[in-house]
Amino acid sequence: MDNKTRITPNRNVINGVKAPLLEKAISQKRKQQQSKSSLIWGTVNIGLLGIILYDILHTCPLHTSYIQYIEYVGAIILLLNIVYHFGRYLMLNLPDRISSPPLVSTCLTASPPGTPINKIQSTPEINTPNLSMSTTPMNTSALSWLTNSTPNSSFNYPVKSDSWLYSSGTPQPQNISPMKTPRQDTSGIEFISDQNTLQTYLKDFEANEKKANITNCIDATTNALSTFWSHPLTKNPKDTPTFLKRTQYQLSPATTTSSTNSPKTDDKGSPSGSTSQGMETWRRLSVDVITLTQWNANLRMWLSQTILMRLIKEFDNIDDALQKHGLTDILVGKVGLDRIRKTAQTALVLQFIPTLPAIIPFLELTPNQEYLVKRIRELAKGGCMSEFRWNSGSSFNGKDWDNSLPTDSAIMMHLFASYLDTQLLPLPNQPDVKPFSGYHYLKQGEKLPNLTNQSLLIQQCSDSPPYYRVVIGEEIYELVKGYNNLFHCILLFLYHVNKRQDGMVGRVNLGRSGLNMLWIIQS
Repeated sequence: MDNKTRITPNRNVINGVKAPLLEKAISQKRKQQQSKSSLIWGTVNIGLLGIILYDILHTCPLHTSYIQYIEYVGAIILLLNIVYHFGRYLMLNLPDRISSPPLVSTCLTASPPGTPINKIQSTPEINTPNLSMSTTPMNTSALSWLTNSTPNSSFNYPVKSDSWLYSSGTPQPQNISPMKTPRQDTSGIEFISDQNTLQTYLKDFEANEKKANITNCIDATTNALSTFWSHPLTKNPKDTPTFLKRTQYQLSPATTTSSTNSPKTDDKGSPSGSTSQGMETWRRLSVDVITLTQWNANLRMWLSQTILMRLIKEFDNIDDALQKHGLTDILVGKVGLDRIRKTAQTALVLQFIPTLPAIIPFLELTPNQEYLVKRIRELAKGGCMSEFRWNSGSSFNGKDWDNSLPTDSAIMMHLFASYLDTQLLPLPNQPDVKPFSGYHYLKQGEKLPNLTNQSLLIQQCSDSPPYYRVVIGEEIYELVKGYNNLFHCILLFLYHVNKRQDGMVGRVNLGRSGLNMLWIIQS
């Protein structure tokens, strides 16, 4: 093919040749967009001008202020804008139509997007000298884009039609004589004679370009993959070693892991393969993976914003109050738990810092107060507990985490239980028993009580690695092990409260009329 020829899906265009019809169509479309924009902005300016004029007319004429001058200036600017936009709208909407150029070599024919032109409207015999470009249908169709403005006047032919022809059939190759052009069968051809038909043609053209780009990308990717396994020194198939020609690349079979081996863990310590084993409980409850993932994210946000961030705020307020009242040597997380308890019992603190006794239950997890408060601050960052590590924690005093420090799962379970202890009401006949920890949470080593139909509790089975399960009635639910074990246990607890206990835990509602926790398990 000639290097000077540029192929489009519906036309063969020679570089340097103008297409006045297509340019005029694009210009017309641009004018319509500008006209619509002018009409919209003109209307907006009319509305603003009406508001300003209403305010001016209802203002006392004897009272003047700088605001009125601003309104006058604004009214003038809006009026000028209105004149400009509507004048532009009228200028753009002057009668204009798309017409064919006075001279075109032949009738402009087009086949469906992506196919060459195969039929040309009949023209009288033309006795011309040697025309190298008219020997094939592709080259003959290329001549149809040449007008009188082309440098070579020998390619000018009389026009036989004033419209474009849009062929909707599949082209068939024909042998066309260089001296004669066959008569065209116009059946199945749509005439591009108005703007709507032109818009349809342009849409097909754009769609075909997109398909062509996608095909090119796929071909390029396939070629890249086909050469991926070739030797870097191999330049062509002849250079391929003989032993490589006799071998064939095959995928290795998937490795199976023995059930006796302990499961591997990911970067956060979550055992791989444990998710499917712990999903059976949720399948029985008709909770799919997508819903469970959303609940998990809701719970993490609730824990972060309701417990962690509020605790940090209380820590800071208490530290400020202690320093304000002269207790500069006592700060939350800087002194031992026993000293915090004794300080909370003094008359000064009870009178001026009543929130200090309320946060002590949250700090009773470990004697290492410095690490506990530091880790709570770290877990609160980001709003969704992004620093959470289910079976470990963070470094402390320049040393890596070890078993002497509580895991993040133990910290979050303790904070969750302590929060519900402060929110739920104790039973009247047992006021000293904590309303949640005493009835609905069993720590490791505590004996499982006699189960009844009303039993509902979260049980800690092990501390290293952390593992929890839920007891509902007389049935024990084993959930997914690893990273999400703690979250799934809390979610199952809330799910049962919502479905079987009408959202009530004791005398407190966990829904909107109470603690507003049940939104966590709403899809």
